[in-house]
Amino acid sequence: MKNDGKIVAGLDAGHIATKAVIMRGQKILGYSASPTGFDVVAAAETALHHALETSRISRWGLAGIVSTGIFRELLKESPLDVTMTIPEYAADAKGAFFQNKDSRTVIDIGGNIHKAMHYDQNGNLLDVIQNDKCADGLGIFYTSIARSLGLSEQELSELALKSTKDVSIAIQCALSAESEVIDLMCQGVDAADVADAASKFMSERVAAMCTYMPLTKEIVAAGGLAKSPALIKHLSRLIKRDLTVVDLPEYIGAIGAAMSYEGGK
Repeated sequence: MKNDGKIVAGLDAGHIATKAVIMRGQKILGYSASPTGFDVVAAAETALHHALETSRISRWGLAGIVSTGIFRELLKESPLDVTMTIPEYAADAKGAFFQNKDSRTVIDIGGNIHKAMHYDQNGNLLDVIQNDKCADGLGIFYTSIARSLGLSEQELSELALKSTKDVSIAIQCALSAESEVIDLMCQGVDAADVADAASKFMSERVAAMCTYMPLTKEIVAAGGLAKSPALIKHLSRLIKRDLTVVDLPEYIGAIGAAMSYEGGK
């Protein structure tokens, strides 16, 4: 870890949300997220502003800003005065290691892409795998199903845990699976069983990806969807490993970015 005690902001510009974390050395001072939408720079400005407010730090108190995520280069070229960028895979590895020093693999289940990273005893990236295109948009799928049932994502997960019947989704594509879930609801299948089928479907897609990487004994889960106990339950069963969900799972990229800061004032 390279952040030596300076106050640094980490920005993670993702497909669905842009996250900001303020850190001083090994301590997280504040964090915030904003929907990315069509203006990633505006989303980053909003997330950074709220994270700074939470931290009670002024913008001028920052030694630097490090960006990561799919849109990191857009932030680099913006008026945000980004100091440096880091690939999202490397940032995720560093963020996961920061959260759990015993871990060597992180499974990041994000809004649009899910991936797994293997890293060494210092949090340096060794290997990475990512979902195939058929599994793009799992987080969007999950949100859509929750809305179809009139629930939040947390409520959908809680409902899935009450399922008493094993219902499966046979389709492999996340986009087509949404139609099948709606068909299940139209057929009068119990809402808890529908919620569980959606959670199991997502876990199966993530587990299929994980077959391409040797999994270590200590595995952590991150990303916004890691906050779903139903999904984590199914995923743990499918990969035959215990999974620990890190603190602030959706912020590991931003945390890893901040921990990667080098130089500056």
